[in-house]
Amino acid sequence: MWQRLPGRAVGGLTLLSFAGHVLYPLYLVSRTGSRRAAARAAPAASPGAVGEHGDPARVRWTWDDVDVLVPAFGEAGVLAGTVEHLAAAGVPRERVTVVVDEDEATRDAALRLGCRVDHAPERRGKAAAVNRGVAGARSGVVVLLDANARVDGLEALVDRVVTGDLDLASGVRAESGAEDESLYWRYENWIKRAEAWLGGSLALVGEAVALRRDAFGPIPAGVHNDDLYLAFDFARRGLRVGVEPGCVAVEDSAPRADQLERRVRIMSGQLRLFWEFRASFVSGDERFTRFALHKVWRSTVGPAAQLTLTAVCAARPRNPWNRAFLAAEALSVAAYLTGDRLGGPAAAPLRLLGQAVGMPVTVFCLALPRALRRPTSGAWKKRSR
Repeated sequence: MWQRLPGRAVGGLTLLSFAGHVLYPLYLVSRTGSRRAAARAAPAASPGAVGEHGDPARVRWTWDDVDVLVPAFGEAGVLAGTVEHLAAAGVPRERVTVVVDEDEATRDAALRLGCRVDHAPERRGKAAAVNRGVAGARSGVVVLLDANARVDGLEALVDRVVTGDLDLASGVRAESGAEDESLYWRYENWIKRAEAWLGGSLALVGEAVALRRDAFGPIPAGVHNDDLYLAFDFARRGLRVGVEPGCVAVEDSAPRADQLERRVRIMSGQLRLFWEFRASFVSGDERFTRFALHKVWRSTVGPAAQLTLTAVCAARPRNPWNRAFLAAEALSVAAYLTGDRLGGPAAAPLRLLGQAVGMPVTVFCLALPRALRRPTSGAWKKRSR
């Protein structure tokens, strides 16, 4: 069958494989260019007004008006650095609640640091810890932070919710260490900033999230992507969801094997949530439409088309173009799997090739079988830090 495919079909598969990387950013450039031009031409907003794109009026609040929750498991070795970073940013230790399951070492570390502790003897996963922590919160605004993230600009994130500009907001993510992962997040953060000009982004990151407590709905058991579930759930109910680029959560890059496992876990959870919220993608909500054009495409149509294209080229190996594609495909996968160890003058283009071409198809192949096996628990294997 593959031998009889015309060149036009091969070209179509190529377009489907990589359109998400190029066409969607071009679409954003075209849309945000006109929006920015209109914003520059518009009259200046009156003092105290809430801006349309991330310029909320300053509302007086203190950290006594906010509950900061840190769900943690196996984080005894990194928790001190996170709490010290928050204290240096003005967050009182007594406003930080470490929500910990089963792990007595992390519980004891949190108590030594002067934090409040919400401890449960049995581990049920992050979603259950978030549910329990939010249920125990008393403030109108709740902040969720990863235990190993250093967050700068947390006040800007809280501002977006306190002012009523957003009901659910996250910061952006950056990595220190592996150059190719840093490149990936710079690309993702540019897209999030562009989407913010178009009315919000559902591509939240779980490292730093702020939300209205009264708008929170419990996350179902078995959900591994708590940030994505919250974004979809809030948006489906007509609430405002977006990203605050002034809040940056920085994490150290994990070894490639750990990073790959993390991406496979996230992708498998994403695929399940895409199916669960499938009606929202055809609801006409522009936020879901943009998410489908970017994240859903790059997680489903793109890698599936890439696998099909690989099969087509493998069936016609005498064609020099097919041999070139197969070689590039193999190189891209190898570049992704070894990206944190690449060096020399060819490292930069190889990292780009690995992230853009090798990573999506590798993660998709490993995540799809896992996605088809619905998890019975919200917990997953995790290495202590």
